[in-house]
Amino acid sequence: MSSNLQAIEQKQDVSSGRPHRAVRWRLLALTFLTTGVVVYLFANLLAINGMNIAEYVLLPLFTVLFSWIAFSFWTASYGAILASRNPPQAKPEQPGEAKPSTAPLSQTAVLMPIYNESPTSVFAGLQAMLISLSATGQQGSFDFFVLSDTTDPDIWLEEERTWAQSVAENGSQPRVFYRRRPKNTSRKAGNIADFCSRWGSDYECMIVLDADSVMEGETLVEMVRRMDADPQIGILQVPPTPVNRLSMFARLQQFASRFYSDIFIRGFCSWANFDSNYWGHNAIIRVKPFIEHCGLPVLPGKAPLGGEILSHDFVEAALMARAGWKVVLANDLEGSYEECPTTLLDFAKRDQRWCQGNMQHIRLIFSEGFRPVSRLHLTMGAMAYLSAPLWLAFMVLSAISVWMDGPPQPGTISWAAGASVIFLVTMALLLLPKLWSMLALFRQPARLQDFGGWENVVSSVALETLASIIVSPIMMLFHTRFVLTTLAGQKVHWNAQQRGEGSISLGEALLVYGPHTVAGIVATILVGYLAPALLFWFFPVVFGLIFSVPIAMILGSVNMGQRLAQQGLLLIPEEIIAPEVLRYQQQAIEAAENNQSQIDRDKLFDSVLTDPAFYTLHRNILLATDSNVAAPASTIKAVAEIVKTEGPIAVSKEQRRTILSDAEAMKSLHIQVRSQLKLNRSALTT
Repeated sequence: MSSNLQAIEQKQDVSSGRPHRAVRWRLLALTFLTTGVVVYLFANLLAINGMNIAEYVLLPLFTVLFSWIAFSFWTASYGAILASRNPPQAKPEQPGEAKPSTAPLSQTAVLMPIYNESPTSVFAGLQAMLISLSATGQQGSFDFFVLSDTTDPDIWLEEERTWAQSVAENGSQPRVFYRRRPKNTSRKAGNIADFCSRWGSDYECMIVLDADSVMEGETLVEMVRRMDADPQIGILQVPPTPVNRLSMFARLQQFASRFYSDIFIRGFCSWANFDSNYWGHNAIIRVKPFIEHCGLPVLPGKAPLGGEILSHDFVEAALMARAGWKVVLANDLEGSYEECPTTLLDFAKRDQRWCQGNMQHIRLIFSEGFRPVSRLHLTMGAMAYLSAPLWLAFMVLSAISVWMDGPPQPGTISWAAGASVIFLVTMALLLLPKLWSMLALFRQPARLQDFGGWENVVSSVALETLASIIVSPIMMLFHTRFVLTTLAGQKVHWNAQQRGEGSISLGEALLVYGPHTVAGIVATILVGYLAPALLFWFFPVVFGLIFSVPIAMILGSVNMGQRLAQQGLLLIPEEIIAPEVLRYQQQAIEAAENNQSQIDRDKLFDSVLTDPAFYTLHRNILLATDSNVAAPASTIKAVAEIVKTEGPIAVSKEQRRTILSDAEAMKSLHIQVRSQLKLNRSALTT
């Protein structure tokens, strides 16, 4: 990894704004040209039997949807051209040791916001990064902050205990701090804002992670080097690679991201330039301008479209760019990892949260002072979900249009021929980027082995393409429901994400995907009766819907995912040769699981009341982080009585959370329990 800014500019073509403006105009011209030609063919197709009212709506709807496909295609195609000129280098078979560097770096905070996560997983990732960073010799330039918004009192206590163990094992460099907020105002954005208000002035930059993020030490160091080399960069985003998951659905996501993303990201950088985007994690941010310019507005009106902004990252990038700072995507940096949902249902749940946040972006697209590219980012975020009901409306209107026109005249083939051409062009624009990625890889035999060899690559691409086609209509119905419920005013509860491996039972699949199956059957009957000429074109859609129950169960299966891995399918380089930081992470997880001294989570409240060291740790954290909140006297009295008569295990979670937040109440309970233990021991001895 080079720290030379000239190499960065050569990689991203950022030495001048003119080349990027030229790329933007070329992409727009190609998008408009492609869209214009296909829309012209579509208009002629609709006019064969004269335009009916449904077709007058279909034409502009198709124009919007196809232009989105065309823009994505040309972005990927331009990225493929750039990749052919400057292909990524193959990784060595055995990762070498990092070379320590003593060049001074700006003091940087690494933030890991967490919310009811597994402390074992969180601190295993943290431990891996600490080891990897220490190998660079730059650990003194970094401080780590575990910023907890956890509401579950038992997980909260486990976080404190695991943090204390981590500090005892790793020493003082890099320093690792822990803080829990009593109230998780504004969710993750508020968590980061709280850090900035308390400790932000002590740091030039902050690296924001997610609870499942892991980054190599050299990547962390290089991010800071680049910020130091160019003081105008406000945000530098490093694309994360999904890893570590085993289910078929997760491995499909991992393969698609790892295999296709290079050309899309290169194409994106070619027109985004210094107006790139921020994805909320695995990015470095300059603290002072972030504090000054990236405070999130409260949207007028009621939630879900009003109130606090939920998807904060795109908005913060737009605010940073509006203030004149560069927002850069470091498309050449690797060593940035995350984890992805393991089942289709978990994926949909995450999308429901994102949908509500991205729908709010519609109200910000025309905000004063935003740069044109920032407006495009916000539009793309909204269209990621709005496109689903638009495609559904397009299909419904298509069936109505054909029904209104009546059956085609005998011997008429122009309609079928025209529809075939438009269908083939659309599919070509959707699928050709996958071919571009394959061609780019086949030019690099060394990298080809990172994905299991050419035969496995071809089979994996075919499998991923088939799965995408089948899953798309299922997600279309999910996204349509999410958009409509959001517009109807239904708020989404942002609960902790399911990050571990999971499966879906037949009962759960029937409950969740039964409506999809019914919708697929009803659609097949209606199309077959009203517009049988469209039944062939609707087959890929209704097939995925009708068989959504078994599809969801197969995709969520870890066994199926592992069978494919044994056959060499859907492999990514990180599975063939695991990077050191991921090996460190796995070793830390195994060590924690094998630790016989660990106390069961549901017994930690009892432990903090009986163990003086644990009690002192908890009390000191409360007082040191200004997290002490007085509990109501009635609650203190009730809990004291429950502990006395039934024991700590009988205290409810709500009561635990309230008492744990009050240092004086905890002191009183600790003394009470310790005194009772002494009395019990005395009684036993006598």
